[in-house]
Amino acid sequence: MRNRSAHDGYDIADEDGLTAVRRLLDVLAWFGSTGSGILSGDVPKLAPEVAAKAEFLAGLYLTLGFQPVKRFELSRNTVYQLFFRERGLRSEYVELLLSKNVEDVIQVLDATDGELLQTRLPKLTRFLILEENGADQASSPLGGDYRVLTYDRFMDAFVDLDRHLADVVGTYPQLLDAGRLTISGDLLTTDERTGEQQVSQVGAADRLLDEVAGSGGNLLIVGRPGSGKTTLLKQLVARSATASRRRYRFYFDMSLKRRDEEFREFVTRVLTPYMAVESTYVFDVFHYFARSGSVLCALDGIDEAVPSTTQAGFLELFAEIAQVLSAESAVITTSRVSFLEDSPQVRRLLDGTALVSEKPVQQLHAQGVNPLLVPRFSALRLHDVTAAASPLEMRLADDLDLDRDRGLPHLAELAWQHLAQVTASAGLTSTLPSITAYFGSAFLRGRTVFTLVDLVNELGMELFEGGRITYDAFRLRALFRLAGPSAVAFVHCAYQELLAAEYLREPAEREASLEASPLLTEQVREFLYRRSGRTPAASTDDCVLPSGVYLVGPSHHLMLRHVERPVRFDRFPVTVGRYNRFLEAIHRDGSQQWDHPDKPPEFSHEPWQERLKVQAYFTDPAYENHPAVCVNYWSAYAFARFEGKRLPTSLEWEAAARGTDGRLFPWGDDIDLDIVNSADSWSGHQLITYEAWREELDRGRLSQAMPGPVDAHPGNVSPYGIREMAGNIWGDHRHRAR
Repeated sequence: MRNRSAHDGYDIADEDGLTAVRRLLDVLAWFGSTGSGILSGDVPKLAPEVAAKAEFLAGLYLTLGFQPVKRFELSRNTVYQLFFRERGLRSEYVELLLSKNVEDVIQVLDATDGELLQTRLPKLTRFLILEENGADQASSPLGGDYRVLTYDRFMDAFVDLDRHLADVVGTYPQLLDAGRLTISGDLLTTDERTGEQQVSQVGAADRLLDEVAGSGGNLLIVGRPGSGKTTLLKQLVARSATASRRRYRFYFDMSLKRRDEEFREFVTRVLTPYMAVESTYVFDVFHYFARSGSVLCALDGIDEAVPSTTQAGFLELFAEIAQVLSAESAVITTSRVSFLEDSPQVRRLLDGTALVSEKPVQQLHAQGVNPLLVPRFSALRLHDVTAAASPLEMRLADDLDLDRDRGLPHLAELAWQHLAQVTASAGLTSTLPSITAYFGSAFLRGRTVFTLVDLVNELGMELFEGGRITYDAFRLRALFRLAGPSAVAFVHCAYQELLAAEYLREPAEREASLEASPLLTEQVREFLYRRSGRTPAASTDDCVLPSGVYLVGPSHHLMLRHVERPVRFDRFPVTVGRYNRFLEAIHRDGSQQWDHPDKPPEFSHEPWQERLKVQAYFTDPAYENHPAVCVNYWSAYAFARFEGKRLPTSLEWEAAARGTDGRLFPWGDDIDLDIVNSADSWSGHQLITYEAWREELDRGRLSQAMPGPVDAHPGNVSPYGIREMAGNIWGDHRHRAR
């Protein structure tokens, strides 16, 4: 204190000095009365496992804003810690006595004549934490003001796990009939050198999940909608009561995360009812547990929480989730968006390899995440339960009293029948168009949670019985689940996606949705195709694409785009015979009148002979009705002008191939190798990945593959009568009239 006076210029009052001396004497007296070896240097050396547990507990209370005050190693297996924090005028203390068992504590007490821990401090929280024999201990050797817990149950002081799990299990889907669902899957890992994904295990998905939960690690579960991802995850969480490792398991339904809500805020909102700490510390405590690997964190449906179903959208959400990731964490996520598994960049990122491209690396760095520290994720790809039905389809079949043995309609039809049945039972059949418009358009705007008051304001009081605006009085509650004190969401996102698809069937609604950059999922697209049936344009067969709004883009980035004017297409791809007539004309008159103004002078309109599989392809009359191949853009442009036409835009091309229902192939959604000339048809089976195609090519099975006549497959026709828009060649030189 004299030094402080000299350096800081403060006057030290006599009472300040007396207070400091008095406190020092109290501490010295306490050390002497407890027989501590701290002063003499004779301190017991803690067992490593006890020291690790003590450090974990100390870190937890530091997270809660406490400061360490005292720590005494009383024996090899016993350590005492005291923590303190100030909350305004209130002082809070926590005492922890960690030991191997009760006998060891008694020996320490006997050695100190029973005077241990008598420090006259206000004891607001006192714990005796035992590594064994704690749960059966009837009374504490320290008296009645201690709470006795085993180390592996210490989190009970912070989390009401039983209530959390009961609420999770009680929500849709119910787990009562889960035993009859046999869900299998492939556990995938990635070769760090090549980036190729390989199947490491095949078996029951619940067993594979238990292995991950027990051994540690992070996992991504991918499966189509209704394949049982949520059921598996809830079963895994519910088994925590009997788990030997990571007994504490948290479940988060990410579909209930608001688009403008940070992950931290979402976790706080979900866990606050179950945690005995101030709300400001809820996420910090959860974060501490998760990163230390003490708990298993289940994030269900992360694709429903991304800002957009793109790689950039996923990385934005992943940057938030990265707060709880570490080398020790056990985070299991589910997604029905296959690009999270199929995208090489995302796959390599989640598998912790060094092959991630620069773009996602820059995106993560921009959001404060070091890609080099991202822990490894395995991937579990679920199989369909049976060839006929998924778990969701089986549940719907049971609700509709359908015989599964006779085969079931597509999920789109099952869900629509169930929607219609529930609506009719509630006496709301006449309201179904309004229900479709409201919930369908809401999904396209990214809204999936609705307050009961919103439903009354938008759809009327008739949705509720007896004039009571409560969940129990909600006539459509068979389709909904609680998403808060006075809010609901559909029990399965498929219902709202189906309503979005129904909404988009109307041209006027597609036009209205165009300006809003709507949220479009692969499930919405599939439902739109299944519910639309054959488009009217298919019956005209006039090869004209009407003006209007079309669904285009890859499955993870679907978009609505407007075609301004009608477009007439060639019925067939450009043939060798037609292109040869163009070559004859330019040999005779030159090509300047048809050339693109930016065509480099060195480019010729002759086909690339070195790339032709058959050198006589353009000279042998046998190939006259085959598609023109090995032609560059400049030549395709000039040929179109030669015929008085122009090349279609990519939007026009895709819209003409997919129609207004957004089908996957010109003929529909189903793969049919009999109506297309492709590597798959030459192999006799589907080649899903680049690696599979490469292997087939290296084995020589595609050595004879080459284009065929443009009219060889009558079934390969678009909704507007245009032939061969998929297959036969990589680039299709088809033109449209001016």
